[in-house]
Amino acid sequence: MLRATLAFAFALRFGLGLGNGSSALAAPAADTAPSNPFQSAATEDDDAADDTAPAETSGEEEEEEGPGSESLHALTCLDGDATGGRRKGVQRRDFLKRHRFELSGMGGFYASDALSSTYSYGGALSFYPSEDFGLELLVTRSPVQFRLEEPFNAFTKEEHFVPSDAWQAIASMSWSPIHAKFKFTEQTIIHGDLFAVAGAGRTFHDSVMGLTWEAGAGFKLYLTKRLAFRFDVRDFLLPQEVLGRGRITNNVTVLGGLSLWLL
Repeated sequence: MLRATLAFAFALRFGLGLGNGSSALAAPAADTAPSNPFQSAATEDDDAADDTAPAETSGEEEEEEGPGSESLHALTCLDGDATGGRRKGVQRRDFLKRHRFELSGMGGFYASDALSSTYSYGGALSFYPSEDFGLELLVTRSPVQFRLEEPFNAFTKEEHFVPSDAWQAIASMSWSPIHAKFKFTEQTIIHGDLFAVAGAGRTFHDSVMGLTWEAGAGFKLYLTKRLAFRFDVRDFLLPQEVLGRGRITNNVTVLGGLSLWLL
């Protein structure tokens, strides 16, 4: 009887053990790996705090670099304010030409291929529909003569080329792609423009037989709101006949003068 009782108790305990084992095997697996059993709870809390810290910092950085910050940076760049001790961006122009007229008086040196070098003087009226482009009408006068007239006269005893005046009327388009600043002293900085011109017109003289084409470059210094200094170098190409010989000649003119700005 005692043996039968022990056998029944052993069988019952063995059956309960199998049931508990099957339920343990059927339990679902955890989504995350089990934590290190040798790591303390305080260490795990510190790691969790470190994981959340970058998210808070990135949020602050995003607030600092928002759309408003970009606009401020753009305005700073255009105004030319100093950042970190350095200048950046486009500097403001203190002189604007758009929708203004320019009246200039100029004079200088005239060097011709076919005739003697001489002086030239005149004036120009310009209008600027935009800040970089302008329209100009240039009128100049130059006394001209043939450089070999005296040797010819001595040989033939006749006058072949009569000295006279040459007038020019040239319509040009100017382009000012570069705005510059010129430093003369520690306290004096003058703004200016570098420009190029091209155009065509007429040279009124007996030796000229067609249109006059022009190309050149120069610079302007804006001394005040109404007054500017200008320096031009231009080459006038024109068909010219001197003593029965015709050819295309280069006539380089160096002009300097003052400009009065209207409106």
